[in-house]
Amino acid sequence: MPSRTVLICAMLPLLGVPYARAQGPVHVEIVATASEYIPQSTTVSNPGHAYTDCVGNTSFFGRFRSSDDSGSFSGTADTTTRCSTTFTPPNETTLTRYRKVNYTVARSDQALYLLSCTQTWKLTARERMLVGTIGAADGGSGSNSGAADRARANARGKWTDCPAFGIGEQYTLTVRHTSDARLEGLGGGKASKLEYLSSAPLLIETAPPAPPKSQAVTAAQAMVHVTSSPAGGEIYVDGKFFGNTPSDITIAVGEHAVKVTMGGKEWSRALQITPGEVRVHADFTGTK
Repeated sequence: MPSRTVLICAMLPLLGVPYARAQGPVHVEIVATASEYIPQSTTVSNPGHAYTDCVGNTSFFGRFRSSDDSGSFSGTADTTTRCSTTFTPPNETTLTRYRKVNYTVARSDQALYLLSCTQTWKLTARERMLVGTIGAADGGSGSNSGAADRARANARGKWTDCPAFGIGEQYTLTVRHTSDARLEGLGGGKASKLEYLSSAPLLIETAPPAPPKSQAVTAAQAMVHVTSSPAGGEIYVDGKFFGNTPSDITIAVGEHAVKVTMGGKEWSRALQITPGEVRVHADFTGTK
């Protein structure tokens, strides 16, 4: 199976939201196409037959004797019979036909649509006449040998037509019901009729929300970037816990006592905080 078919088959569980009513028209772009052959098997069973044919003949020999006014009669008969039996054992014949299913995935601004078109093998006129003749002869003999099915499976023909679409082509999609979806070119023309299989909504990416106004730094505040080596120290400003390094904290301008502790070690400074951004780093790597 081609790689595109594998991809589309993997998408089938995701494209599982059928429309309950007509949709469209919507502007779509073709994003994927693929084809696969689906087998359809038929088994013909013959029960078998037994025929017995017998041929026989009888020969008779008689003798008559007479004397004056009396007589006697005697005779012998010989019968011969020959029989033969012909046996045909039961058998089964399995024939496999294929349907070619062409998948098309179309994408709009809000959803993906899975569409398909199914092709079947159509015999030529000459082959249809030949298969019909074989079937009539098979039926007239009272047997079902499967000769007509075998002839049909091997007969010449061609696939029925299905529209072809190129990746990136633009169309207008209208879904009327599950067996009637129409793709029409943006420039007009005859719409292509397909089968609608399923669809799935697309996830719309949204911009992250803006920070609350309460977190904005004013002229009377400063943004302090507190880090440490190694990271993970506890941050205290004026004795109040503000989290672990690295952290960005907003405090009022002015003098503050900044302390960072880690594993029993302590780093502390009395700092004059000015408006804007201030960086504070506590280094524990050289302390014991």
